[in-house]
Amino acid sequence: MIEVLGVHKSFGTHEVLRGVSLEVAAGEVVVVLGPSGSGKSTLLRTINHLEKVDRGFVSIDGALVGYRRSGRKLYELKEREVLRQRAQIGFVFQNFNLFPHLTALENVVEAPLAHGRPRAEVRAEGRSLLARVGLADKEDAYPRQLSGGQQQRVAIARALATRPKVVLFDEPTSALDPELVGEVLDVLRDLARSGTTMVVVTHEIGFAREVADRIVFLDEGVVVEEGTPSAVLDHPVHERTRAFLSKVL
Repeated sequence: MIEVLGVHKSFGTHEVLRGVSLEVAAGEVVVVLGPSGSGKSTLLRTINHLEKVDRGFVSIDGALVGYRRSGRKLYELKEREVLRQRAQIGFVFQNFNLFPHLTALENVVEAPLAHGRPRAEVRAEGRSLLARVGLADKEDAYPRQLSGGQQQRVAIARALATRPKVVLFDEPTSALDPELVGEVLDVLRDLARSGTTMVVVTHEIGFAREVADRIVFLDEGVVVEEGTPSAVLDHPVHERTRAFLSKVL
């Protein structure tokens, strides 16, 4: 479903991703671990073309993201075509990024309405998604009237509203008070059980152990180690992985 092949990304002289390759199967949950500055968020942002790759490529369900191929050359897609592709890639940010002037329901339905779907159908589906994340009674609430955990659950419903093929989560609990983390992780567990293809950047090791099909450890822009939760968390091979886990477990 997701293929990242030899992706390099630099900001100025700082090389953040150094030849990252990753495959995610349909319905698989992959958790990306690593220290701050290891390139985790940049990796997610290259998957949905919020950041353009310098070398390598990303594809979703067999289609290149952000580019089209003609012979041996790649040509960047127009912004309209990129936006159409992004509708297939849900993205949940660590700081929610809700529109403060829109209600919970309006935040959820804005993107599918912009893609021309019927209003009645979209609003009904939006209500269903809010119910799915436990917020059926909050559709008319504005973000300022919601807790951080509730705002993040609205953001998850919004990411699902375009019926994406994959959903990317960039540290979805890092901006939450500790007592609110659980309610968001419960939603992620439900999505994982439903077969949603997910890539989750997180420091929640217990969640990774419970939900991930595979864990990828990233350090200094390189995939250092990957495997099942048991293999990576309990029997890490690489010294860098062992040093990281000794500090966070």
